[in-house]
Amino acid sequence: MPVNRNALIRYRTIDKCLQNRRRKWTIEDLIEACNEALYEYEGIRRGVSLRTIRMDLNAMRSDKLGYNAPIIVRDKKYYSYEDPSYSITNIPLSSQDLGVLQEVSHLLQQFKGFSHLTGMSEMISRLEDQIHSEQSQSPLVIDFEKNDLLTGMQWLDILYKAIISSTTVRLTYQSFKARQPSDLIFYPYLLKEYRNRWFVLGMLQAGRDIITFALDRIQDIALGPGEVYRRQKDFDPHTYFHSIIGVTRNIGEAPIEIIFWANHYHAPYIRTKPIHHTQKVIETTPTGVHFSIQVIPNFELERELMGFGEGLKVLSPSRLVRSIRKKVRLMHELYSAADA
Repeated sequence: MPVNRNALIRYRTIDKCLQNRRRKWTIEDLIEACNEALYEYEGIRRGVSLRTIRMDLNAMRSDKLGYNAPIIVRDKKYYSYEDPSYSITNIPLSSQDLGVLQEVSHLLQQFKGFSHLTGMSEMISRLEDQIHSEQSQSPLVIDFEKNDLLTGMQWLDILYKAIISSTTVRLTYQSFKARQPSDLIFYPYLLKEYRNRWFVLGMLQAGRDIITFALDRIQDIALGPGEVYRRQKDFDPHTYFHSIIGVTRNIGEAPIEIIFWANHYHAPYIRTKPIHHTQKVIETTPTGVHFSIQVIPNFELERELMGFGEGLKVLSPSRLVRSIRKKVRLMHELYSAADA
């Protein structure tokens, strides 16, 4: 039975209401909640009728949607779930659903080899794992990295829509260093995820260079502040990130060769998971392995190299050696002070 988007919003809204047992829900309360949800998600001002909500409750109670929701009416007035732990989001997939998912999974697997669709591999694995879990009623066997405490995710959708519609935005942004937030006219071009943190790249109204903002530092976004959307013609995501690690690119700098040594304990990890796609092995010695990469130095690079601790030493260029040596000295002073 096909269900349209508005109906799904109503079902989920009613579900959330009935899960909240700290409040008694009349059918008028459910109508009001559905109206608010439809306005928030779809901008629909037209009110939902009493007949529609009654039909929704009957549909949720029935097997038409596979819910079989245990909706009861107390005191001939208040709606709730008889089972306090019930939610329509906990309903297992039907055999028909699993069959469709398997077909989709098999179809997506055909695209794994395409370079411009390499990001699908994780999605396909996640889908296959979900199918296995539903079919065998066993725990998931793949646990993808995630951060449940990550902030700023609410801006993803609005920025995505602004990018595909070429819409200027006004950001209220406060970096970790700033004392006060600033309002900025911004032309967004690209959303980028790095180590479970999301960033948006684009250009400021008063600038010419690509700038990166972390979504977790955005306080507010307003669409279409009356400014014409501008593009930077030279911006190409593929070439922009080609010579850097992470998301920070120092404007005007070119890639340089960085040579570092890793001991025999860390070298196998660096071989199997290269720090950068340009990584090469220069030589293997009795004490370790010398590697080289061609990148633009940035904060993320230093953090990556220092993450190997005493097992990795940067040999050149001297500027990067001095920068890391200074950080190591400050770290030593920090730990020395703690022991004092």
